[in-house]
Amino acid sequence: MYDIDFKAIGRRISDERQKQKLTQQTLAEMLEVSISYLGHIERGTRSLTIQTLAKIANIFNLNIEYLISGEYNYKPNMLPAEIYDALDKMSSNQRKVFLSVTKMLAAAPDKWQV
Repeated sequence: MYDIDFKAIGRRISDERQKQKLTQQTLAEMLEVSISYLGHIERGTRSLTIQTLAKIANIFNLNIEYLISGEYNYKPNMLPAEIYDALDKMSSNQRKVFLSVTKMLAAAPDKWQV
């Protein structure tokens, strides 16, 4: 049986909310829930629906898998440790920029030099 750690999920939601510089009130409004309910989610004292989890993942541009397990949908051994560590410390917006730059570089590898 798989136990879901709602406290850990709540911590990840709270951490990401703070990384993205959102207040609880702002996030609650985006989710269309009360601040009190969001507070319970972040403390792990209430479970949340799949729909709410999906909304949170979409707002933060994260995988649901990450919110549940704390792991991204890629294997660390596929990337150098420095990249994995850097991605882990980035906000959702920073990861978007990183991905955009990476795609740009990959699209034209013969046009840039290190």
